[in-house]
Amino acid sequence: MADDHDRLIDDVGAELGELRRTADRLDEAVAAQHGLNRTDLRCIGILYRRGRVTAGELAEESGLTPGAITTVLDRMERGGYANRVADPGDRRRVLVTSTVATRELGARVYGEVELAGRAQLEQIDPAGVAVIRDYLRGIREFYEELVRGIASPPPSLDAASTAAPQSGQFTAPLDGVSLGRLEFIKGSAKARLGVDASLTGLYRGEFKGSVPDINVDGGTVTIGHKRHLLPFDWRVAKSTIALNPAVPWEISMKGGMWKLICDLRGLELRSLEVGGGASDVEIWLPAAAGVVPIRISGGASDVRLHRPAECALAAEVSGGASQLIFDGQELASMGRRSRIESPNYAASQNRFEVRLSGGASQLTIDVV
Repeated sequence: MADDHDRLIDDVGAELGELRRTADRLDEAVAAQHGLNRTDLRCIGILYRRGRVTAGELAEESGLTPGAITTVLDRMERGGYANRVADPGDRRRVLVTSTVATRELGARVYGEVELAGRAQLEQIDPAGVAVIRDYLRGIREFYEELVRGIASPPPSLDAASTAAPQSGQFTAPLDGVSLGRLEFIKGSAKARLGVDASLTGLYRGEFKGSVPDINVDGGTVTIGHKRHLLPFDWRVAKSTIALNPAVPWEISMKGGMWKLICDLRGLELRSLEVGGGASDVEIWLPAAAGVVPIRISGGASDVRLHRPAECALAAEVSGGASQLIFDGQELASMGRRSRIESPNYAASQNRFEVRLSGGASQLTIDVV
């Protein structure tokens, strides 16, 4: 049941990705047909919805600078898609108003899309529509949070560096822990994850450049960097994490990770998940103990898995994922499910189950 739920989530993610790409193609087709560029069309769409805006409001909503919006408005006015008039309430302010051409183009494109979307929703009961509304609202609010984080970074690099330590070493006791779980959230860069049998604690983490927030709850270690998205964070940050192989581990790596090297040989791995935009990740797998699920999803890209020669493994591509190379054989899926198994898979009780889904791409699996 849980697996069906996961697959349904993958399908929703894949459909959203296809929707974005199809919407882009629609914009390109409309713009080409009417001799417009994508920026002009975006501004025409805003003007169609609003009817009348100031030049400043149009610039803000379209993400253009005041200088750029002036050039766009010149083109729109020449093409008959906008009129600039003085604001009756404030003669110093200029208003941009829609024209017949704007309303016609908007109705033919955006109006039809809106009607089609409404027709789809009318077939769903109110409770289902409320779920869709809440999902879209939650995603939109998360986008707004990211925008605020990018637009409002720390006041200065010096202030940020004095407010928090720029290096540190962390550990936690092993006492009473029977299962370890390592969770990377909110991104990490240039991290090395390994195994150290000499550890007396649960784990050891060493960080340079920026110390993340670290939370330990029983056997769960959660590591998350601040979401500032500043270039210098990625360039100077380095992490080295060692796990104690005295207990089995579940590992989840998400949240915009880049350049990870993970050597898990000697560890009892219970599960592994790589997602959330992780890229340039290289993992040496240990021998499998039982059936070990590995999931690569959420836009993860350029992930390389190296397994022991005796290790059985099956890989499945689904949910909009693509570009899997398994022992030199390429397996691709564009909305379909494809599966491949190593020769010893069916007869083995100890094996890896790999699933590539949710827009993930460029997964390579080989033998070392």
